[in-house]
Amino acid sequence: MAPEKQTYAAAGVDIDKADRFVDRLKKLARRKEHEAMWQAAGGYAAVYPSYSGNGIAVTTDGVGTKLLVAHKLKKFDTIGIDLVAMCANDLICVGATPNIFLDYFAVGKLDDSADDIMAGIVAGCDQTGMLLVGGETAEMPGVYEHGHFDLAGFAVGQVRKEDLLTGAEIAPAQTLIGVASSGIHSNGLSLARKVLPDNDETYHALLTPTLLYVKAVMEVLEKHRSHVKGIAHITGGGWTNLFRLNGNVGFDIDKVLAVPAILKAIGEHVNEEEMYKTFNMGMGLALIVDDKDGSPEAIIEIFEKHKMKAQAVGHVTERAKTLTISNLNNSNLILKG
Repeated sequence: MAPEKQTYAAAGVDIDKADRFVDRLKKLARRKEHEAMWQAAGGYAAVYPSYSGNGIAVTTDGVGTKLLVAHKLKKFDTIGIDLVAMCANDLICVGATPNIFLDYFAVGKLDDSADDIMAGIVAGCDQTGMLLVGGETAEMPGVYEHGHFDLAGFAVGQVRKEDLLTGAEIAPAQTLIGVASSGIHSNGLSLARKVLPDNDETYHALLTPTLLYVKAVMEVLEKHRSHVKGIAHITGGGWTNLFRLNGNVGFDIDKVLAVPAILKAIGEHVNEEEMYKTFNMGMGLALIVDDKDGSPEAIIEIFEKHKMKAQAVGHVTERAKTLTISNLNNSNLILKG
């Protein structure tokens, strides 16, 4: 009998339950003043109008149980890059230019690993053009023991109203461009650690830092903003993140990017649908663009100039919240939103 395939929920992370909590939180926090907010696609960042006429885009995130991978290897110099990437890659999805970053670092007792963590955060900021302007370092013995810690990041950017990505212009027949990931990035680590061998080789592969797409996307938006209709950072929820951009359309994908070896290894223990609903599966970022003036090819060239693999992987369809991945292991996989 074949071993039972594992799920993210069985590993302790219930995405549906988390989504229901967020819905309750939105209702609890809702105030009349929220009507002043600019509505951007995907919920990747909140955008508030400033007196200058620009929108201030803000977002926050962490790196989940990737912290345990760093702790396992006693290797802390890249985890800060992941922290910056999880925030900065979200800001660009609303069309914002990332400007400043703050961190929250909570630990039982400070030691030399803190310097490596902060060096990674600074390196991530340098790669995105952001400034690390402040943060909070908290020693909390009794809460964090045996070298464990937690990290959170807070990023702020700016966007003009006319440049805001709302998802409203996404329409059938537009092209979907996929940009390659560097590996597992910073989502699904609880499931990965549950199913993979507990050894240093595995953990080094899991620790590969998240790609920072900021500078490439900033060039794309500078040169081709009118052609870009939506951007999705493929994080928790996997490829169903595409549904966050516009609930009235769907997607057909028939040319997938190469799946990193670490994700293939996880896939030996997890069913195919769960993999595409949990991990990036080789596509860390997706852009929806129109086909005018050869824009898909020109946009792909920009990513390649920034040493990132990108290609047209499919198109937008009329089938609302339906993602069809064609020719996958000689069959089609259909994901619903």
